[in-house]
Amino acid sequence: MEETKKGSPSISVEELRVKGNDCVKDGKFIEAVLHYTQALKMDPNNYVLYSNRSFAFLKLDQHYLSLQDANETVRLQPQWAKGYFRRAEVEAASGLYDEAIISYTRALQLEPHNVKLMESIKTITDEQKKKIKGHQNTIWICTCVGLIVGIGVVLLDYTLTTSPTLNHPVSMVAFAMALAGLGWAIGKTSTLMSAWSAGKTLQPPEDLATNETSEQETAAPEKKAKYSKAQARQRYKQGKL
Repeated sequence: MEETKKGSPSISVEELRVKGNDCVKDGKFIEAVLHYTQALKMDPNNYVLYSNRSFAFLKLDQHYLSLQDANETVRLQPQWAKGYFRRAEVEAASGLYDEAIISYTRALQLEPHNVKLMESIKTITDEQKKKIKGHQNTIWICTCVGLIVGIGVVLLDYTLTTSPTLNHPVSMVAFAMALAGLGWAIGKTSTLMSAWSAGKTLQPPEDLATNETSEQETAAPEKKAKYSKAQARQRYKQGKL
């Protein structure tokens, strides 16, 4: 084993990888990330380490960081099915079912006989169907509730008041249908908001975004004036400007 200048033994990339894997088995995902990160500093092109760290980040619900590592895995080794599998797992966890199916399919193309990939595709496809059916049910229920409320208001108005506001059958039907349409709009809006929320967990963490902004501001400091106003006037009198 190699030794550092101080005489203490240095740890190898493989040893750090094994330590990280052991931490994952024990559920110590933060420690696993630290081990994988230290190993990547020594071997920044090791796609297996990126894949392993992606899994650890996913277990910590750090979807943005997990996806970054999965994409790096694919970039470094595009013919390795597990890289696409890692990416699909993050996308599925973030609610991006269409993207997850594409990534799973790409992995299956590289390993056509991988049973786990086949099962993953079936599972995510079923989840997508359930989601679509759930959205349809939400719209249908909201529409029915709107219609029932509309009919109820019409009946109460007709039976409990001496001079009903809605005293014509056409106006009664129109009012009930209007509330049914309002219910449909509410249900549709609800499903659209649910669809828009998919992938929100893939946004960079606030502290990471703040650090990136600070680095950009530091990298581009404001330009200072070359001369003071007094110096500029003096140089102008001397004909240097």
